[in-house]
Amino acid sequence: MDIKARRKIVADHFNNREAVKDLLEGMGIDVMRSYHFKLRDEKTPSAFINTNGSIKDFGSGESYSDVVALLFDGYSAFSSVVDALSWCESKI
Repeated sequence: MDIKARRKIVADHFNNREAVKDLLEGMGIDVMRSYHFKLRDEKTPSAFINTNGSIKDFGSGESYSDVVALLFDGYSAFSSVVDALSWCESKI
């Protein structure tokens, strides 16, 4: 299966704020009841999970279409998109 198809499967699974919240909390990221969380070391949480699972970082102005983009581009938690994608697939 190609990366585009794999990413669609992950995006379809994490397509709501509760699913993204659960995934982030599983990583040890504190997500508030309002779906705000800290993307970096900051006093006030500036990132927000939208109802469709996309993420908006008001601190930098960046938007992330899905959790894979957030983990790779926003957090730099993985060295490649494929690694971030594989990790997300393991959580489905």
